[in-house]
Amino acid sequence: MVADATILIVEDDATIARFVELELKHAGYGVLRADEGRVALELLETNDVDLVILDLMLPGIDGLDVARRIRVDDPDTPILMLTARAETHDVVTGFEAGADDYLRKPFEIPELLSRVRALLKRFAATQGPTPHEASGVRVDLEKRLATLEGEPLDLTAKEFDLLAYLVANAGRVISRDEILDSVWNGQHATDSNVIEVFVCHLRNKIGDRENRVIQTIRGVGYFFARG
Repeated sequence: MVADATILIVEDDATIARFVELELKHAGYGVLRADEGRVALELLETNDVDLVILDLMLPGIDGLDVARRIRVDDPDTPILMLTARAETHDVVTGFEAGADDYLRKPFEIPELLSRVRALLKRFAATQGPTPHEASGVRVDLEKRLATLEGEPLDLTAKEFDLLAYLVANAGRVISRDEILDSVWNGQHATDSNVIEVFVCHLRNKIGDRENRVIQTIRGVGYFFARG
């Protein structure tokens, strides 16, 4: 666990919010609570928050808009989105808004705590590493900045995470399971096409029209060319 981590719970269901708050405090985390998006954004402006647990369905400003507004000023704080929606489109929309992971309702507390620990650990590990570069793409984990031939790439948080992992492992075949474990914390079914959707996004953004940089290895995974 990241020592003294503070977690913001944004959930309008008071029963769920209180239950999660008690479990997080029992696990040793500091906790802030908001029951609507506006209050959450105000708390983020006045407090140091290490992770946000964000319900998708909120009164006023919904979870997607809250995530987008957080990412305007803060590309780093991990966001765990709670949602009753499980379709690929809804999941991708959440990631594109800035979420780093999602958890379906109803959920079990051990799974929630596992996701929280994984996100805090992963984001703590990105402080101060050496940038990676391949095929003209450079990824700086410390700044969370990706460039193509020196020009910044406009990426969502999850697109950045996936691109960073691919570039860091350029020159070798990466299995789907590896990607799921490292980028999606191993929490998504291997028959999901979420990975394919994000790979498609990345190919478009780096101009990889013939799939020469990010190559699909049928039945295995992906290969990012060194260039």
